[in-house]
Amino acid sequence: MKLKSIPEDFVVAEISDFTPDAAGRFFVYELTKRSLATLEALSIIARKSGMRAKDLSAAGLKDKHGLTTQLFSSTKALRTDVDDDRVTLRLVGKSTDKLTAGTILGNRFEITLRHLNARDVEVLPRNIDEIKRNGVPNYYDNQRFGGIAHGQGFIAKALVRGDFEEALRLHMAVPHRKQNMTDKQNRRLAAKHWGDWDTLHKLMRNAPERALVAYLKNHPDDWAGCFERITPSLRKLFVAAYQSYLFNETLRRLIAAQGLDVIETPNKAGVLSFWRELPPDILDVWTKRELPLLGPGTRIDEHATVEAHLNATLQAEGITLEQLMLDGLKRTSFSSAKRSALVFPHDFQASPLVEDELNEGSSKLTVKFDLPRGSFATIVTRRLVLREDD
Repeated sequence: MKLKSIPEDFVVAEISDFTPDAAGRFFVYELTKRSLATLEALSIIARKSGMRAKDLSAAGLKDKHGLTTQLFSSTKALRTDVDDDRVTLRLVGKSTDKLTAGTILGNRFEITLRHLNARDVEVLPRNIDEIKRNGVPNYYDNQRFGGIAHGQGFIAKALVRGDFEEALRLHMAVPHRKQNMTDKQNRRLAAKHWGDWDTLHKLMRNAPERALVAYLKNHPDDWAGCFERITPSLRKLFVAAYQSYLFNETLRRLIAAQGLDVIETPNKAGVLSFWRELPPDILDVWTKRELPLLGPGTRIDEHATVEAHLNATLQAEGITLEQLMLDGLKRTSFSSAKRSALVFPHDFQASPLVEDELNEGSSKLTVKFDLPRGSFATIVTRRLVLREDD
């Protein structure tokens, strides 16, 4: 199976409860973007409007590789004819406050699965039926794990352990293939000259990381202070990535403890277990079950049914709940929350299979469904083509 061969293969429309308020002081726009991450699109809009990116606030973050529509608010009125064919704007009204995630009810997806072979096609009818009846585990998927330093571990795990130098190194000195050449070169230089801040500062090309090196020239022992000079959105991403991994691992352990018929498949951060069938008694309970997103305010003893699995996840990671306080950092933190263990794609529809015009000799399928805020459509598509021999 192939996803996102072209942007039109992954169409996402935000479902919002935003109600315009003519007396509001914020301007709200509908943003349609193509092959851009939300923050990239907002940065383009801000730059072309002579504003700062922080003056624009999106309710949520949408996939880069797709055609997506969402709302964002602006402190000022914007021209809607942005000179970039990847971005379209439409004014939808005004708001008393800037938009936040609280305005999002969910997302509507239209996804084309390509390069389906005969074995994929064979399992689709059964898998579609099982998804409709049993839902899917509400895992986080690969898009959430930008806080992994590409084979060298989670940046936030180093923070939890109090190793702020290692967290900085993972951010500044580990290149990855999706970075541009400047960022890759800077990170290779950082790996080679780590600790020699004068030399590194002279050699690095201009980038946000160069400012971090400048700080280390004058404060060579202040690893925590330097880390907190990283862009806030990136620091939040690092924390969210590790917190999401802890959630996935706890959910996987919970599923394993039920004695269900499961199929396992790898993802960027570990292994995901999917059930085939949920007995009625488990389905009834799990439809209402929430698992904690671990933070310093989590009371594990209040989650008796999953307490053993939460403790097992922490033990496997070699950390304690208290370490999530991130002592030594002032502006970087874990926040406790809850997340549903199971999710049902609403209004699920599948088109007839047809020939894939982009991949000779294979088929394609288009599916449509709604998911609540924060749930990952790619978990549904994984489940659609899951086979016993995967």
